[in-house]
Amino acid sequence: MRAARAVVGAAVALAVAGALALGARAWLARALTAPGAPEAQRPLSGHAAPAPAIPRAPVRVVLLDGLARADASHPTLDAFCARGMDLAIDVGFPTKSLPVQTVLWSGLTAQQSGVAMRNELPHRISPALPVRVAGARAITEAWPDIARGAGFLRVEVVPEPQAFAAAAAEAVASDAPLVLVHVLGIDAAAHAGGRGAAYRTEIEAAAALLPPLVERAPTATWVVLADHGHVARGGHGDIEPDVRIVRGCVVPRPPGATTTGAVHLVDVSRHLHDTLGVAPPPRAVGRPLAVAAAHPDPDATIPRPSPLSLALAFVVAALGIAAVVRWGRPRAAALAVPLTLAVYVVACGAPSLSHRAPALAFVLGAFAAVALLVPRRRLHPSRVMTLLAPAIATAIAAAILTRLPHALVGGPPPRLPFATAWAQILVALVTPMFLAGVGLAGAVLSDRRTSGNRTPTSGGSDQAVRGSDTP
Repeated sequence: MRAARAVVGAAVALAVAGALALGARAWLARALTAPGAPEAQRPLSGHAAPAPAIPRAPVRVVLLDGLARADASHPTLDAFCARGMDLAIDVGFPTKSLPVQTVLWSGLTAQQSGVAMRNELPHRISPALPVRVAGARAITEAWPDIARGAGFLRVEVVPEPQAFAAAAAEAVASDAPLVLVHVLGIDAAAHAGGRGAAYRTEIEAAAALLPPLVERAPTATWVVLADHGHVARGGHGDIEPDVRIVRGCVVPRPPGATTTGAVHLVDVSRHLHDTLGVAPPPRAVGRPLAVAAAHPDPDATIPRPSPLSLALAFVVAALGIAAVVRWGRPRAAALAVPLTLAVYVVACGAPSLSHRAPALAFVLGAFAAVALLVPRRRLHPSRVMTLLAPAIATAIAAAILTRLPHALVGGPPPRLPFATAWAQILVALVTPMFLAGVGLAGAVLSDRRTSGNRTPTSGGSDQAVRGSDTP
């Protein structure tokens, strides 16, 4: 009977916790996407190599938001890229539109600027190129805060397709030294239905827009690129190749450059600065495109958990499992977290900031908690250890892995490729186990206090009152 009451109490605790988790979700989202302390970026390979001077010219940038590199081989785009330099561009992390654009327009990686992982900023990035170029303009279909946050003082929002094409043509033909044309239809279609039929229709529409624009400013330097791609089901944010490596083209080809190259977005930013005759910020690590293509430096701008963080997280998680094996019952419960995580991965795929389902992880964790409670008929402290030890250890390991302790004292924000998404799912999964363990601990203590106030009627009745649950 007492065990049944404990299960009911745990179920009530889980329901209340679920409601609280929904309320805390907005706070957690703000914490994970907020700006953070800037980090250093090492120089990229070949940074000291000499490069030819870049001729000055007005710059026109067409940003095809959300176009995955695997879908960017369109005849119109191919013909345009053949006139210049065809690039595979590593946009860095996170792969969200505004952080990526701040890299393009400032020359600093997202980690160097500590930019927020969201599409709005409290103020413009101070060294942004559009702020330093008088008369810079941006034409966008929607989300004007992205262009404003990236530094454009003049932003025109034109949602209707024909009017957008006309406004973009007028802007690129003007005497503005820098113009951004931000095409958002591809990204909207991918978010709505993945990289399917509607997404491909938007690619066709964007490709048809390009030749008339180029005809209006044939002597300008043109840069056409995506800010990120999408995973097949739609979504972005992490560093999957489909999301992080995008196609870009620079026309005319920079002096001394090859026809193709794998570069970083900071290198493209350097080319924009050089073409407009504006010095990049002192901390910028971008190289001239000719140098960058000759000195590939894969993954150089991607932050990673430190070896110490990985080791500490592994040790803490192992201690949680060892505690169950040593003091918990049943010992097989040490596999509860790995098995439940495996079920999540089979159902949803590996966690990523491009796609994750913390609500499902919470539900799976709740089922695991109930499964660990139900088989036992009597209360016993070993069952508390079975629930609490792996939950606490996993949560601490996740915090270490995503450098949460560092973030709490003013360090970089707790977001890293893949590690942050795995940590979110793990915490959602073990939260029900932790809450069930707390509820069970309270029931055990209450039972012991009640048993201690009773007078045994025979030599063996005291054991019956206390509950002879042998570990």
